[in-house]
Amino acid sequence: MTVLSAKEIQALTAAADLSDLPVKYRKIIAGLLARSGTQARDADLFVDGAADLHSQTAGIGGAVFVEGKEIYCFSEPLLNKTNNEAEYTALLKGVQTILELKLVNINIYSDSELIVNQIKGNYKIKNDRMIALHGQVMDALNGVKTWSIHHIRREKNKRADGLSKQGMALAKAAK
Repeated sequence: MTVLSAKEIQALTAAADLSDLPVKYRKIIAGLLARSGTQARDADLFVDGAADLHSQTAGIGGAVFVEGKEIYCFSEPLLNKTNNEAEYTALLKGVQTILELKLVNINIYSDSELIVNQIKGNYKIKNDRMIALHGQVMDALNGVKTWSIHHIRREKNKRADGLSKQGMALAKAAK
């Protein structure tokens, strides 16, 4: 475990909060703080997926917040996926990110009532592709110390929604 002085912790935390700092460097700083045992180990993960069946494009997006500050985000294009597949893929990417950042307690937020209730075990999963994605997410969640998942309204999920739409735009541009 690395021992950092209070000034070093303050400097690294301030650097991680800079909006101009590339995401890859924010991720490195978050990892350094986590390894030093100085970072809060609780996080909020917001995820969303978007799909356009007409163009057969989709995108995923998500953002990780610690103590109300965004420390990492992602936006990726997908092709030939349904909206529910995009939602599950966003959740999987988000949980994998949480594991990479070594955060141990996560609150997950999604505006997909279906996905949230399937993860909670309240809804059955009938589609084979959804069963496979659900299994991958549950396997990833097994690596997290504690987690919870909550359905939220779309207007409370604006950051992840915007990131998923960016990913879909990238998919449309690549076609």
